[in-house]
Amino acid sequence: MTAMDDRLGHVVKSLEQELSGAKDAVLRPMGLTVPQYSALLVIAETPGISGAELARQCLVTPQTMTTVLGNLTVKGLIERRTVPGQGRAMETTITRSGKSLLARADKKVEEVEGLLAGQLSKTDQATLRKLLEKCRAAFADGKASFAEAEAPAARPARKAPAKKAVTRPAKKAATKKTASRAKKA
Repeated sequence: MTAMDDRLGHVVKSLEQELSGAKDAVLRPMGLTVPQYSALLVIAETPGISGAELARQCLVTPQTMTTVLGNLTVKGLIERRTVPGQGRAMETTITRSGKSLLARADKKVEEVEGLLAGQLSKTDQATLRKLLEKCRAAFADGKASFAEAEAPAARPARKAPAKKAVTRPAKKAATKKTASRAKKA
């Protein structure tokens, strides 16, 4: 056991990576990524959702969500329309083929999540959810203090190393062999 294994954050991150990798393994054959699956799931539950809100709910940046939505649109799994009077805002809805693919994908993801849930009793699952929410709340409550922390002091500029005189060996006199090679080139 290492010092990292004692850190709660490391254990949580490790579990998240394992879970994400397992989801990716079942979604890839269907032509979906984990972020695309997450987006389809949220869009199906909240038709007309904006890209910005979708990014927040899927825990990705707006730039990443723009890429995800573009890929889902090209695949014909969602439709996007501008909202009159809302500037550049667009509403997003899932298509029939998107719903069909989501239903198949969701069954596979539920199987993956079932492996995790199968390790815990119903009581343990409820306790774990409460404990994880408690941990998440600690950051939600203190988020501003981390965001407003001072930036690290700038490092002093490094002096460029003094240039050393470069000495090069004298060129060898051309031999008949090297001279003939030079002519052929």
